[in-house]
Amino acid sequence: MQSCDLDISVVTYHSGRWLEGFVRSILASDLDLNRVRLLFMDHSSDRKCVDELEDLRRRHGSAFSGFEIRRQRNRGFGGGHNANLKHAKAPYFLVTNIDLEFEPTTLSRLLSCAAQSGDNVASWEPRQKPYEHPKNYNQVTMETLWSSHACVLLRTQALRQVGGYERWLFLYGEDVELSYRLRDRGYVLKYCPQAVVWHYTYDEAYAFKWRQFLGSSLANFFIRLRYGTLGHIAYVPLMYANLWRCKSPFPWKYARLLLAGMELVAKAPFFLLSRRTSKARFPIRGYDYLLARDGAFEVLEPYPAETPLVSVIIRTYQGRQGFLQEAIQSVFNQTYRPIEILVVEDGTDYAALWLKTLKVPEGINIRHLPVEKGGRCVAGNRGLEAAQGEFVNFLDDDDLFFADHLETLVIQLQANPQCGAVYGNAWEVATRVHSTDPLSYTEVMHSGRYRQPFSRRLLWRQNYIPIQTILFRQSLFRAHGGFDLELDALEDWHLWIKYSLDADFVYVPKTTSIYRTPADPDVASERQEHLDRYYDEVIAKLGKMVIKKSADELLKYLN
Repeated sequence: MQSCDLDISVVTYHSGRWLEGFVRSILASDLDLNRVRLLFMDHSSDRKCVDELEDLRRRHGSAFSGFEIRRQRNRGFGGGHNANLKHAKAPYFLVTNIDLEFEPTTLSRLLSCAAQSGDNVASWEPRQKPYEHPKNYNQVTMETLWSSHACVLLRTQALRQVGGYERWLFLYGEDVELSYRLRDRGYVLKYCPQAVVWHYTYDEAYAFKWRQFLGSSLANFFIRLRYGTLGHIAYVPLMYANLWRCKSPFPWKYARLLLAGMELVAKAPFFLLSRRTSKARFPIRGYDYLLARDGAFEVLEPYPAETPLVSVIIRTYQGRQGFLQEAIQSVFNQTYRPIEILVVEDGTDYAALWLKTLKVPEGINIRHLPVEKGGRCVAGNRGLEAAQGEFVNFLDDDDLFFADHLETLVIQLQANPQCGAVYGNAWEVATRVHSTDPLSYTEVMHSGRYRQPFSRRLLWRQNYIPIQTILFRQSLFRAHGGFDLELDALEDWHLWIKYSLDADFVYVPKTTSIYRTPADPDVASERQEHLDRYYDEVIAKLGKMVIKKSADELLKYLN
């Protein structure tokens, strides 16, 4: 038996204002703290921070398995955690910044994620609030290509095996480099959004930090040298030269850039001589790494106090099990509860037995609704009639939710009781399907096609709300009905038009879902022709809709 289950590693640098809140948030944890050890490494130039830590240890140290405080000269983020790693005894090593606080369930949920993972998983990253890290991740497996180490749970054995953090990186980029090195050794990284930390890194949204940008850019160059292709490496001199053109109020900008250039030249041979050894994918996009989702500075609220049932309706038919399984898993991965999933199967009931084999998470219920073959609208209406949730969301069987999709939209709909629906942004993912059984496909391109605030004028001429992006009140269906059975395409657009007659919609500028379109140009062209055939029909039906309002009301209504 281990003397403790978890070592929490913290590096401090004149961090006194954060200490009390940080420790108190751990004390509020639902985890048995007798199995937790705190390892503090102080890099401050004086003893003030250490004195404050010692005071906290006197007051709260008995609650933990250990409360250890050490000092050393400032060796940067990685150097501090590497020093703590030498004293680690637990199987899991939590690296965390001091300027954040934990929710009561954060640590237990992280450890639960770790316990359910295979030995090949090396790290588990919690979700940050009030600003979620906007990088992409796999909505089905929850794997990510790199993790933010503002707070991350690491497998101690794996961390030691790869040698800890890169000692040649001082303050920025250590998390990306270590993530890539772990994956280079065959490990998998996971995102655990059910576990939440409140990270107070920005005083205000969209704040630009020149020093951080310069440090991150230099780290990006080193990562290119170690993990990039020849093309990535060739761009390093050009990217460094481009930094001299950036505007900055920082008075020592050019001196800093000159020092950064000297550091780049001095360290480049080391990174070039320690190149990656595997064929794993190490993405690099300009000065960043992964495709970023919209909404990096969309403020995330606390989990709602009231959690009404949400019905997710998935229409499917025979031969779609691979896609259906992924869609359902993306609902299982939601941070919101309770949810009911209504699988409406058009013309067959192949999914009945398979659905019974699923291990359904707590707080989620699945119902299978086979219907006689009648098409998309018949299946959709059957789901709407059977839905028991106060809120409803459609999910096509080849589309996916990001893990916070329902939580984000429910919070906004509750905050706007006068509105009937809320919708977010989505990626259009051009997909080349190689096989449906077993499912095999390639995601060719991600693009954010629609970023449109609510406008009735525009909605009545263009469908800018993909079906899976919108959460609406079930009362809209009761008042206005469901899909028009005469439509075999654009039925969702017609539904949004009907619902918008009496209700405003709320727009959330955050990417919370994806929808697939064909990557093959010929197939995409046929699909578009099919949609175009129904466009005039929807416009004609709109012309028959009657709105009873005064002139003043109508002006406000349309604007």
